[in-house]
Formats: sequence, structure tokens, C-alpha cells
Amino acid sequence: MRPAATKAAGKEKSSRRKGGGGGGGAGEDLLTDRVLSLRARLHDALSLGLTRYDGHGAKKWQSTDAGIQSHALKAVAPFLSCLSNDMLRLPPIKESISDILVLLEGALQTKNFSVLIQVADVILKLVSSIGNSIRQYPIMEIVRPLSCQLTADQLLADISCARAMNCILNSLVTARSSIHADIWQALDRTNAVASIVSALQSYTLDVHPLNYLTELISLLTIILWIWPSSRYHVWSNCNLMGKLAHYCLATETTVAAKVLRLYAALALCGHGAMILLKNEVLMAKICELVGTSHPGSTRIEALKLCQVLLRSSKGCNLLMTSNCQPIVEGIIDAMSRSDDKTLVTEGCRTALLVLRYAGNHHQYFWSNAIDKVLYNILTGCCISSTRIHQTLSHEELFNMVSKNFMDIHPYVWDILGYLVVHCNDKHFTVRKGQGHMHALISCACLLATDVMHKSSPVKFSKDVQEPALRAVLMMLLSPNGYILSEASFKLSEVVPCLGDGYLSILLSSLESNTMRSVTTSFDSFKIMTNLMNLACLVLSQPYHNLLNRRNPVDILSTIIKECLHNHIHVTRSKVTSHLHFCFDGSSCCCCLSEEWEGENIVLFYGLVVLFNLLKSTTLVCVHCKRKLDAGILCHNCKDEYTEGFLRVLQCALCQSLSSGQKLYIAHILSLFGLYGSPSKLGGKMRSALDDNELADLEIVLSDGQSLHAHRAIISVRCPNLLPSVKSLLGSDGKVTDERGKPAYRVQMSDRVDSRALKKILEYTYAGFVMVDDDNVKPVRTLAKYCHLKPLQDMLQKEQPRWNSDYPRYDLTVALGPAERSFS
Repeated sequence: MRPAATKAAGKEKSSRRKGGGGGGGAGEDLLTDRVLSLRARLHDALSLGLTRYDGHGAKKWQSTDAGIQSHALKAVAPFLSCLSNDMLRLPPIKESISDILVLLEGALQTKNFSVLIQVADVILKLVSSIGNSIRQYPIMEIVRPLSCQLTADQLLADISCARAMNCILNSLVTARSSIHADIWQALDRTNAVASIVSALQSYTLDVHPLNYLTELISLLTIILWIWPSSRYHVWSNCNLMGKLAHYCLATETTVAAKVLRLYAALALCGHGAMILLKNEVLMAKICELVGTSHPGSTRIEALKLCQVLLRSSKGCNLLMTSNCQPIVEGIIDAMSRSDDKTLVTEGCRTALLVLRYAGNHHQYFWSNAIDKVLYNILTGCCISSTRIHQTLSHEELFNMVSKNFMDIHPYVWDILGYLVVHCNDKHFTVRKGQGHMHALISCACLLATDVMHKSSPVKFSKDVQEPALRAVLMMLLSPNGYILSEASFKLSEVVPCLGDGYLSILLSSLESNTMRSVTTSFDSFKIMTNLMNLACLVLSQPYHNLLNRRNPVDILSTIIKECLHNHIHVTRSKVTSHLHFCFDGSSCCCCLSEEWEGENIVLFYGLVVLFNLLKSTTLVCVHCKRKLDAGILCHNCKDEYTEGFLRVLQCALCQSLSSGQKLYIAHILSLFGLYGSPSKLGGKMRSALDDNELADLEIVLSDGQSLHAHRAIISVRCPNLLPSVKSLLGSDGKVTDERGKPAYRVQMSDRVDSRALKKILEYTYAGFVMVDDDNVKPVRTLAKYCHLKPLQDMLQKEQPRWNSDYPRYDLTVALGPAERSFS
């Protein structure tokens, strides 16, 4: 065979030099004598079984002789070994790879197990050699027969075929949806998932080798990851779930890591995640695998699984309720492992997800010195060994971080932001000027103000700007007095150097963007950055005279309108690359928790700025600049403004916005005397307040007036308005109406303002009420007594609490068992 191959190679090389067949081009110089010799040998072997239909057209492998098949397969591996990435673009090489696929398709029809094993090994070699280039070829021609061979009932063949299929699917994870659909059709027709599940259930260590188990688990994992419909076959199989739990609980770390990866793919299904989370023994083991006593590779897989389980607030509650301490300690240790960058990254990612939600787990992070861990991450890769235990000055830390940007730094700022925005005075107490937290606050503020400074010599990328600015913004929204005052003080120190005209520069930049036509693309990132800068400045110090000099309300109103019409739309993941880790697989059967500030962060920041600017302004009308004694709109502008921008905001409350965006919209509307959220159901219930036909509760005021209400609605929407049975009129408070039906009569205290009570009832029924400036104080007092916290916060012009839920109008509780003796 060698002389023939050499001769054929010589002919091909001579033909190329003369400009003959085989495809011309400068790239052909890559085809060395060795490559051409191996290619010629390959085609000599393929010629023994490769033919064309009717002598022309598509090629087909027709030989069923095991010897010829084996001979051709043996010629493939040396040829693939000599290929480089540049060679894969050459027509002669593409032709050879196509011929190899024809060989593999034909050889997969064999009943000879030794040949089948050889075919699977060649597939593995081929896909590994050409990588994503496999998508250029008709890969489905070998996926279909290979899927059939997954049930070959011969151990070595099963292992080889599973390994080959696993390699193919991993190379096609990001392929087109049409390719995924074709592959799933092939897997479904051959019952591949059911076969793998059956094999896993039948596995016994005494009979089967360990690599048989690991290959099957790996193959099932990639199938679960790509195709959501396959997950039901796993989580609904109690026997298989028990087997997998046994493998995970076993001491064999290799198997445990594989099962953790499978669990992560399974948890992309909401039902699968709940089954895992409700297995307390399994969850305790997984949280233990996060800990320090296990290899780094196993800990990484355990952390990745936790990340998938933490995608929803329900998952966070179930995971952290009984396993809070071990998982937090494992996360903290992973973040502290400066010698293992991957482990640090996965620890930060897990912390980032769990800290999004408020809860007791925040206290565990503070108890484990999370501020020191974050400080060490910022300094650990840059500080010299002689200063490892020394605390740097704030300027030194800032210079180090600004000049030595690391990919891990955005995680630090995001984690810090979630920590401070959920931190109350019990979580963190420290004397001013001491500790790592003070250094982190100072460094973040210096980074933020350096971004603001137009002439800054430090040129930050988007990955640095947005997380640092966001962290400072969240400090200024923190309920912790120390953090809020420190951030405000630090900004007040450095902001004056920007000059008095900096606010005008920000507003001019925003105005120039909003003056563009809709057909012109907005500079969304610039708008976002300017809004974040403006939010930090407005939150850190009041700007009462800003409306006297400019008209920022109109500028902000325009931006908010464009966002609501989807003309300006920016998501955090488009701005910062560190958030791209989140779950490549497709989720199913679950309701994922979105970020509180929503997908469109430009809209959120615009609302934050507008609310804080308006609530601090009491000097001039926000529309015509006329001087005012009270409120923020003069009488002449109220109707015009209500019909315009305020109407847009009210309509926005009916859109599918995030809780944070809706809360800020509701709080902005409250500054104009509009409290709550109008809804269709609330509108219908409002009409019931004026209809006394079905009312079964009479509220008697101190001035002798009576109000009629419905106990079912009051008990659900405002139960504190109902007194105890002992305080009812008469012996038991029961009376009968004119129809003879039982009712209740309640006497209100003379301290209850009748106008305020009417407003409270209107809010209770409609979920929305208009309150004049003169009535705000008595309504606020009664709202506090009735524990109507959302209404109370709006009446007090409070900042919406981060991650708080937007109140929805819901009467379904009234359909449940009555909790009060008279309801």
C-alpha cells in the first residue's frame, strides 16, 4: 500500500503545481508531503468500499466486510492527527472529512462489536480534531445510527458509543435550533433517554466498570442540558433519583462530581429543582461538598449546582433555611482561595446569587467577615507578600484597583452592593474610620467619582464603570445608617472638585440624547452612565435649587417615556460581561426571579433620579417654574401634567415591569397626590363601596355619620380596621338590616378623622386613592395604625426598600377559611 499511496500523493502535488484539480489557493501550501501521503493512503483505503449512486452523485459506503471496514477506519486516525485549524478550510481536506463521515455512517450499521468500538473511537477522534467545524458537515448522518447503537447490549461498545455521542453533543451545544430539533428527533425515535435511564438503574459496581457509569451520566447530563423535554424522564423516576442520590452520597469523588453536573442540568426544570431541594439529606450532602474537605473540582460542581438552585427566591429559601451555615462557610472559603482562581470565581458567583435576596443568610456572611474577604480579593493578586497582613490606605487601595483591573473585581462590587442594600444596623456595626468595610466604601466612591470626572486620566471599561457606580448607588439606598453616611460623606468630599457646572453637563448630555429622533439610535450606555452619576449626586446631597436653574423633570420624563416605548433599552448583561455565566441551558417549568431593578436599567435609574429629585423639591412648580407654598405642581399645571406624563406612568403600572420599577413609579405618582395602583378589579370593588345593598358592616363615626362596608373585603385588604368582638356595639355588636340579615355595627373613636377614614376605605377597596396635601397627615396616621405599609411609605415620601414586593390587588384570601369570628 505504501508505494501506491506515495505515488498518488506525488500525482496530487504535481497537479496542484500545474493549477490542476483539488482546489487552488495560497492555503494549499499547507498540504505538506506527509499530509498528502496520509490523505492518499486514506483514500486508497476508502476506495475499497466507497461508491457513488449509479456511478455518479452522492457517495455511499457499501462494504459489509469487517476487515475492509477496520482497514479503512485505521487509516483515518493518522490523517486526522496531522491536520491543523488552517487546513480545515481547504477544499481537499473538506472532501476527505466528508468521505470519512460516509464511512462512519456505513460502518455504524455493522453487527460486529469490535468494529463498532473502532467506529466510536474514530468519531471521538474526528469531533475532537475538527471541533466546531463539525457543524459544516451532515453530522446527522452519523447521529441517527449512533443513537441506535447506544443500546448495543455489549458493555465496551456501549461505553464507546456513549463517549462518542457525548463528544458530538458537546460540540453542538450552541448549534442552531433546527439542528437541535433534528438530533432530538433521532434520540426520541430510538428511545435513547429511556435506554440510558434503564442502564443507570441496572448499574452495579460488581458487574460494570466505573467508566461505564460516568459515561452514561455525562451523556444524560448533556441531553438534559440541551433538551428540556428530556428532564421529565429523570425527575419523575423515583428509582433513578434514588440511585443518583446514592451515587452522590458515595465517597467516590469522580462520580459525585458527575452527578452534581447532572443535577445542575436537571434543576433547570422547576419541578426537578423542587424535588432536589425537598430531599433534605441530599441537600445537606451537596452543601457539605461545597466545604473545604473536598477536592476543588467537586466543590466547583457543587457551587455551580447551588447557582442553578438559587435562581428563584423560593429556591433560595429552601436551600438556605436548613443549610445556611455550611453553605455560607463553604462560599466564604472558596472566595478566600487565592491559589485557585476558578474556585474563587464560582464562590463569588454563588455569593452574588444568594445575596440578591433578603434573609438571615446575610447575617452569616457578615459573621464570616465577608467585608475582609472582598478586601482581600481586591488586594490579594497585587499586594506584595511583605504587606499581606497590612491594611492599605484608601488612596493606595484605589490606585491598586484602578491600575490592576482583574476579571474578578466586578463580582466584588456587585456582592458589596447587595450586602449594603440589605444591611440593617444589626448586621453591621463599626466605629467610623475603622475596618475593611470603610476601605471598600471609600474605594468604590473614589472609583465612582473618578468615572464622573471628565478629565480623569484613568479610562475605565464598561465592566468597571457600571458595577462600581451601582455599588455606590446601593450604598446610598442602604438602610444601614453608617454605610449611608460614609458613602454620602465620601462623595461630598470629592464632588466639589468636579465643579458647579457638572450637574449642568450631565443634564445637557442627557438632553442632547433625548432630542434625537426615534429613528436615530440612542447612546444608551451614555444615558445609563449619566443617570447613574446623577442618581448618586441627588441621593448624596439635596439639590433644592436645581429646578430653578434647569428643567430636569422634562428631560427625565422624555427618557422614561422612550424606555416605556422600548426605544431605549439596556440590560445589565449587555453592559457587564461578568454576568454571562448564568445558565447556558434552557429553563423550563419554573418562574425565575428577575432582578428587582428589572431588565431595562435605564428606566430604573431614570425613575430613581426623578423620584428623589421631586421629593426634595418644594420651591417651584416642576412644570412652569412658578413659586409654590406647598406641593410640586401649581393649580394651573395640574390638569395638563396629569393628562400627560402622569397618565403614561399610570398606564405603565399595568405593564410587565419589575417590582422595583413599579414601586418607584407608584412613589413618583404619590408626590402628585395619587396613591396606589389603579386596576380593573380595584375599579369594580370601588363601586361596591358606594353600593350598600350587600354591605354587612356599619362604621359609625364620632360626628354621627355612618359608612357601610363589606367584612370579607375589609378582613383581607385592611384587617386592622376591624376591632375585636368585645368592642362592638351592644352585647355582641350584631344587628339586623332592613332585610333581616345579620350585620355588625362598629363605633369609631373620636380621634379617627372622618375624611382620613373615607380615604383609607377607598384605598382598601380600589387599591388607589387621591389625597390632597391638607389630608396627608391624618391619612398617614391612620394608615400606620392599619398597618398599610405601602400606603404609609408613599405618604411619608419614603424610598422604596430594595427587593420589596410591589403590592398587588388580591382578594383570593377571602375564599379561604375565615380567621375572624365575624368575617
